[in-house]
Amino acid sequence: MNEEIKEWKTQGAKEKVAHLLMLDCVSFSYNEKDGVVFSAPAAYVENMKRNLMTCYGCKKEPVIEEY
Repeated sequence: MNEEIKEWKTQGAKEKVAHLLMLDCVSFSYNEKDGVVFSAPAAYVENMKRNLMTCYGCKKEPVIEEY
């Protein structure tokens, strides 16, 4: 299960994404241009999207794209 860790960014649901990253002890940064920027495997990001919609009340799947 050696997945490559990539950098990701998102402008959508920034507060909820930041909260989930803090709960999972994932380091991240924020800037106005890129939004929330963090490093994680693709599988973590897909799981995060699902959790944000089912557990955190996001109505639409947040756009989290590779940085």
